[in-house]
Amino acid sequence: MNLSHALRHVVDNARSFGAHAALHDLRQRAVNHVVPFQILHGMTAILADVNPRLRRAGAYRAGFASPGEIFAHATSTYDMTPEFAQEALAVGDRCFALWDGERLASFGWYSNQPTRISDGLVLHFDPEWVYMYKGFTHPEYRGQRLHGIGMSLALAAYSECGMRGLISYVKSNNFQSLRSIERMGYRIFGDIYLARVLGRPVTWATPGCRDYGFRLESAAARNTVATRS
Repeated sequence: MNLSHALRHVVDNARSFGAHAALHDLRQRAVNHVVPFQILHGMTAILADVNPRLRRAGAYRAGFASPGEIFAHATSTYDMTPEFAQEALAVGDRCFALWDGERLASFGWYSNQPTRISDGLVLHFDPEWVYMYKGFTHPEYRGQRLHGIGMSLALAAYSECGMRGLISYVKSNNFQSLRSIERMGYRIFGDIYLARVLGRPVTWATPGCRDYGFRLESAAARNTVATRS
């Protein structure tokens, strides 16, 4: 990123999200010139905190997709491969989807077990919570808050099964996503600091993560499904 582009990016962040957000992003980018570094905000959502309006699918059909429906849409159009779908289903993960007739409009994947978030790292969390990952909305349906609606309806379904709620993370400088999930009802409980030193991941979780078993560990000795980047 050249200087003029970087300055434009800072100004755009300040206008859209405030001076504090722009300064935070600038610090993140400066550190990343020295060593790859991220701050991941851990967060949960429980049914009582979710905007009730997001629990109405309107004209869309909502529910967990069957294996047949999943494989029929495991294409580049939906940023999903048959191999990914096979691995996710094999470990018990489920896909909650919104349909416009027979057309897949939006979906997200859900797991209550340790889940790989990159080639080298596995996210751990209390299995009483459900981890949401790989959310996707077809370009023709974006702008309708379908991602939030799908998560809210999936949360309702899992809550009826006795799960405590959804757990997830967002990078601290992904301000658009932070604004969206906070509007939905997610609450931040702690942070994971992630750096790569000499190519190896180094992580540290703040005390707030302890109650949720929320941490990152090396994937070297585990055979868990690849999920979201």
